[in-house]
Amino acid sequence: MTNDTAPRLPVRKLAVPAETTPPKVEDRRVWQVIHALQEKKVVAPVILDIGRLTSIADYFIIATGTSSRHVQALADEVERQLGLLKTYPRHIEGYADGQWVLMDYGDFIVHVFTPEQRDFYGLERLWSDAGKLVLQEGESLPVM
Repeated sequence: MTNDTAPRLPVRKLAVPAETTPPKVEDRRVWQVIHALQEKKVVAPVILDIGRLTSIADYFIIATGTSSRHVQALADEVERQLGLLKTYPRHIEGYADGQWVLMDYGDFIVHVFTPEQRDFYGLERLWSDAGKLVLQEGESLPVM
């Protein structure tokens, strides 16, 4: 007697991306970062609400500078303006190269990239389940 039916593999359901809503950011320091970045002509700033996905931070602020010098200037301005609020980074990486500067402030992490590095690492793709707030050029920021 032969068994001419092949064993059935379990059916795997494809993941459907969850609808994400823009985060409601109430941390004044995050808005201060955005303000600092806008002061130095940032390109395409984005806030990702990663707090419900991981314990490493509540927010990623992702931004692009036009060159390594611009990336460094953006990082300098963030550090300067947050210093006025007595908020200092726990750690900064990548400043010397100016291709991807990571500034860890504990509750939030600031990533400032050159365009090529932002495309290559694709943090927005990797964290696509996070709530995403895209800020348009010239958009007014909340007063906190």
